Amino acid sequence: MNNRHLKLPPWAKSLSARLLVLTVSFVMLAEVFVFAPSVARFRIDWLKAHLDSGYLAALALEATPDQMIPDDLERELLSNAGIEAVILRREDRKLLLQRDDMPAKVDKDVNLSDFSIPMALMEGLATLSQTENRVLRVVGMPSMAPDFEIEVLVHEDRLTEAMRNFGWRVFGLSLMISFFTAGLVYFALNRLLVRPMRTLTSDMIRFREDPQDKASLINPGERDDEIGVARQELAMMQQDIQAMLNQRRRLAALGTAATKISHDLRNALATSMLMTEQLAKSEDDEVRAVVPRLLSSMERAVYISEQTLSFARETPPPRDLATFTLIELIEEIRDQILLQKCEPLLDGGMGDAPVASEPCPARIEIDLPDDVMLEADYDMLFRAFSNLMRNPLEAGATTVAISHKIQTEPEKGDESAKARRSIEVVIADNGPGLPEKAIKNLFVPFAGSGRQGGTGLGLAIARELISTHNGELRLTATGPDGAVFTVKLPLGN
Repeated sequence: MNNRHLKLPPWAKSLSARLLVLTVSFVMLAEVFVFAPSVARFRIDWLKAHLDSGYLAALALEATPDQMIPDDLERELLSNAGIEAVILRREDRKLLLQRDDMPAKVDKDVNLSDFSIPMALMEGLATLSQTENRVLRVVGMPSMAPDFEIEVLVHEDRLTEAMRNFGWRVFGLSLMISFFTAGLVYFALNRLLVRPMRTLTSDMIRFREDPQDKASLINPGERDDEIGVARQELAMMQQDIQAMLNQRRRLAALGTAATKISHDLRNALATSMLMTEQLAKSEDDEVRAVVPRLLSSMERAVYISEQTLSFARETPPPRDLATFTLIELIEEIRDQILLQKCEPLLDGGMGDAPVASEPCPARIEIDLPDDVMLEADYDMLFRAFSNLMRNPLEAGATTVAISHKIQTEPEKGDESAKARRSIEVVIADNGPGLPEKAIKNLFVPFAGSGRQGGTGLGLAIARELISTHNGELRLTATGPDGAVFTVKLPLGN
């Protein structure tokens, strides 16, 4: 395991900093779409205000008896209105006010009666970016006298300066709104999302540093949103991991203990078996009658010891490959199992061939071809198939049927005529089937036993030995009519 210490990133690289920057950026981007209409609206309002100012200046001229005013007063009226000239058209006459130095050239006509949003946006941006001082002739109707048409001449540089000042004010206000909004969003999301995520990350780092420490388990809390669900799932996952680590530690300790006692146990059992064989020579019929059962119990003790020791190894033993037929292997296993199952039913005296006192209740039916060759470790497959065939008989089944199916699959990415051949060996029985607990822990050591007194190692060892040969063991079906296991093994070409 990599014990490299992990830590949370600094604030500049954290989710909080990124959240703050993104919020400000998004609000400013939204303000861009507000800025252009605001500037266009400001331009139109500015021009209309100067039309009204020009109208008021023209009314001062109209109020005189001869419609003539001194030049100084005319220039003062136009200067106060911020325009260069004004023309007021009535039905019967036209009034004109102008400065003496009024420019004769008009650079652009602006008709406020022809208004459209796209045109207003384009004209507003064009005025904002204007560098030359153009003279604009603005035509429209003043708000105080919508029945009259008025024309005014204005310098565009004044409008451009006013629009730029307005734009800077809008920009400053937008910046304040952006940071204020970003601050509210930041503190809200930081409390709802970022801080819980940092706490969750810290809990994960602490658990990784010492996964077996009970204090490193997180507290799921009472939140019922996505983060609350994540904390609950993480808490359950940590509990499962701790349970697995504890089981692994116990298995490691069991393997160490089994290794230490295996030699002494085998020696003791070997001595007991030799003494039991001597008892078989006794002239007492009752003594000879119990010898087979004593030998069977001792063999069972040796078998359990070897199973436990074999599973305690961290890696499977090396394979001793040999070539043999599948039916040869299965028939030998059948003969051994039936001999052990039917031996208590045999009767006979010393020197006499045993005679069956009643028929053997166990049957093993084999339907396999004679020419299927395997290149594998004979002893490993013997143990694997022996477990699969012995378990149902010990669980209450009376018949175990062995059938097969040959499969041919093309090699992946190989377009040649070569193909991968395999055989599926189907082991079906008529027993009571597997209980629900055994199905859930089918290949879990010490937990997947389907019968009383079982160790739960048989299927785990069988699966490991078959996997060593690039094979597969799976439960195909189970129910009150029995269970079906399938073993898939590769065949040579």
